[in-house]
Amino acid sequence: MKKVLVYVGILGVIGLLVVAGLKAVKHKKDEEAKTPLAYKYDMRVETMNPKISDVVLTLPYLATTKSNDDVKISSRVSARIKYIVKSGTRIKKGTVIVKIDDKDLKTQLESLNLNIDSIKSQLESKQVALSNLQKSHKRTEELLTVRGASKEQFDKEVTNLEATKSAIDTLQFKIQELTANKSSVDNKLSYTMIKSPVDGIVTRLANVGDIAMMGKPLISISAKSNSYLVVRLPADIKADEIIFEKKIYMLNGLNTTFNGLLEYLANIDSSLASDQMVNIDVVIYNNKGYNLPHDAILNRDGKSYVLVIKDHKAIAKSVKIVANAQEGVVVDGVEPSENIVVAKQDILLKLLTGIKVKTIKYGDNK
Repeated sequence: MKKVLVYVGILGVIGLLVVAGLKAVKHKKDEEAKTPLAYKYDMRVETMNPKISDVVLTLPYLATTKSNDDVKISSRVSARIKYIVKSGTRIKKGTVIVKIDDKDLKTQLESLNLNIDSIKSQLESKQVALSNLQKSHKRTEELLTVRGASKEQFDKEVTNLEATKSAIDTLQFKIQELTANKSSVDNKLSYTMIKSPVDGIVTRLANVGDIAMMGKPLISISAKSNSYLVVRLPADIKADEIIFEKKIYMLNGLNTTFNGLLEYLANIDSSLASDQMVNIDVVIYNNKGYNLPHDAILNRDGKSYVLVIKDHKAIAKSVKIVANAQEGVVVDGVEPSENIVVAKQDILLKLLTGIKVKTIKYGDNK
């Protein structure tokens, strides 16, 4: 009997708890029914209407300055270097930049002058002798006509005359040869003092005491005139122009490569020292087109889309990227009448869920 009473008590308690729970639930629902529903606000997004305009798109790059007047100076004589200007020196055209030891050349020149003087003295003696032989032979010829001289004497004098003339010719030839050698030495002496052919900055390639070899560069001079830029670009960058110091310059292919990059040349108006690195903008697009901000493009699964507003919702539309650079993106596949969303990628993705939007003109928040 006691067990029955216990069970009845437990059931009664459970019943009371159930009733209390139901009342609490009903009270909660009544409270929630009295609470006003939250208002769903439309998401505010910036939009724009694409327009065809003149578009210039660029990519930032570095270029190397060069000059058509850059020179490398070599010696035309082999001798020891007595003086060479220091690297980094800024020089003017006509400045002495290298002095080569000219002692041996001056010794050669002195020897040649002595030989020439000696042979000239011999030549004068031979010419005097020839004159005397000619006078004597003339008298012999006159005597021969009256039998005052023998035929043997006459013939002997003829032989002496020819021998003297031949000796004179030989001496004259030697003088010409020595004079030519002297001219060559004089010319070499003029190369022992080297002057700069341009204004510029020096890079020394040899030192005092070194032996200057013919044809081996001693000095490189970077000029500040006739400047041009060397531009190196990947093969997939197609460009015909660059912008440097707010001016557009044409690119000319050099048909050469450097570390796998194609090399181009651009002649510029500025006067710059060679081998500087300067900032340029490579023009990858210069034409009419629809230019959109980067934030107008949604990239998904390797494809590009814009979000067009229709009935207060954003609809994805596939587009073709014509050019992509720091100023924006040129696309095909949009119309001027379309209202295109400009927002970050996460917002563009959120809009694809079908959320309603309220549009404001792109740029009004800036």
